[in-house]
Amino acid sequence: MKMKCPECEHVNPDGTKFCVSCGTPLGEVTRAMPQVPGAPTAPQPTTPMPAVQVPAYVPQQIEKKRDSRTILLVVLGVVGVLLVAGAVVTVVMMVAAANRPVARITSAELVRTDDTTLDTSEVPLDTELAFRVTYNAKFKGTGSGTLRLEIVDSADDTVMDETFVVKSSGKAQTKKLTFTMEQGSGKPLEARALLTVKQGEKKLTASKDLSFTMVAGKGKDLQLGEAVEAATQKCDEATAALDDAVAAGIDVGDLLDRLSAALEDLEEAETAAEADAVAGTAQGVIDECAARKAAAAEEARTAEICRQNQRVVYDRLVDWWGGSGNFPNDMSEMYGLPVCPSGGAYSYYAPSTDPSTLHVTCTVHGEL
Repeated sequence: MKMKCPECEHVNPDGTKFCVSCGTPLGEVTRAMPQVPGAPTAPQPTTPMPAVQVPAYVPQQIEKKRDSRTILLVVLGVVGVLLVAGAVVTVVMMVAAANRPVARITSAELVRTDDTTLDTSEVPLDTELAFRVTYNAKFKGTGSGTLRLEIVDSADDTVMDETFVVKSSGKAQTKKLTFTMEQGSGKPLEARALLTVKQGEKKLTASKDLSFTMVAGKGKDLQLGEAVEAATQKCDEATAALDDAVAAGIDVGDLLDRLSAALEDLEEAETAAEADAVAGTAQGVIDECAARKAAAAEEARTAEICRQNQRVVYDRLVDWWGGSGNFPNDMSEMYGLPVCPSGGAYSYYAPSTDPSTLHVTCTVHGEL
């Protein structure tokens, strides 16, 4: 009679004490399979079987443990395969990333070189500034990289720029463009950074810009430079004026000393006002030279008139001698005599009554 397992309902061969599928004991609890109806048979007396005490089926636990171990090994194998595959993919991606060129600008800022606070909306003149850029550049083999830092004005014209050759590195790098503005229009300027990385046929670029405004006007250094230049030019003019005066026979020794002292002051000038003072001194020397030249010219003109006047007086005295045989006792006895343009008074002297010994002189110009 076939036996059906009460646990898994597996049909076992007759006489089986344990289910061949799950190992469950089939003792008295095992249900008999109903027989197919057939020819009736006479009931046979049966001898009852004593109940058998069956211990717990140990082989069943062993089978279950084996199944669990098998499943665990399969799972571990699958996980291992996945881990290996993931590791391979990760390594491939890491290698690819390591070989990939990089061009990245992480920061761009305008700062004072002395690290004091800077207001980019009102940057003072004569201040040393730095356009500082931090970047990442990476390339392999014969690759290359450059970083251009540029300052442009409101008309987009380049005020200053510098291009740096960058090296490949896995770490951040920093470059800076240092400059000082001596003059400002009050209009915004731009600081621009352009990073270029080349590797083979690949070309990567990264850029960052920032704007800032210089205060309007000229800085002290520029003002000083312009003042020194103007003072130097004025001193050159004064030197030329002195040379002309000396050539004209005019005494300008005091003016030479004055200009020499001014030139020494110019070398030590630290402000535009000090340089302007030197220019003023030089202009004074130029004016004095001109005045002395004019005075000399006027003196020469009046001297010539006086010379001519003296000739007239001489002729009148000779005429007087010709009429009287002597010279007048005083010049006041003569009328209509010319007047010295410099206010001098004419007089004469003669060792004898001979006209050849007659001399006429002027109290200003002397005898001409």
